[in-house]
Amino acid sequence: MAVQDNIVLGEIEIRPHERTVLAKGQEVPLTTAEFDIVMMLAEHPGWVYSADQISGDAYDAEMSPESVSVLVSRLRRRLAEAGLPDVIETVRGFGYRLHPMRGLAGEEPPADAETCALRDAAWQLQETVIRLEHAGTPEQKCTATETLDSASRAIRSVMGE
Repeated sequence: MAVQDNIVLGEIEIRPHERTVLAKGQEVPLTTAEFDIVMMLAEHPGWVYSADQISGDAYDAEMSPESVSVLVSRLRRRLAEAGLPDVIETVRGFGYRLHPMRGLAGEEPPADAETCALRDAAWQLQETVIRLEHAGTPEQKCTATETLDSASRAIRSVMGE
């Protein structure tokens, strides 16, 4: 079994092999579930995860989708107490994401138009993939596939391809 490297994002350091989180060099005391959430978010910073995704299987007794909001709230409070407020963002109607740059001077760096267009297209792709996973009818799958194609074209146009 390979030892996983530390994850450093802004002023957050996650040490998976020790199951510890440091914020500005200060250890943040977390429960097992809180650590699992921050680890998941940190593995793909900026990605949005729904409560169902965070909890894993909805039938898992360890963490339910309903408990995720409570755990995220406690996790936010603990990070804020360590000097990193607003690092975990709620994407209304969808889920949560880690914004490591918000921990630096309390603000997110300004984004140019190209960065915003790429971010928006990526979010659209991610939301559509999740909708496609849950699509039941052929019409829903066709609509989701068309949205994926549209978002993909938008990304290529911004990238200049």
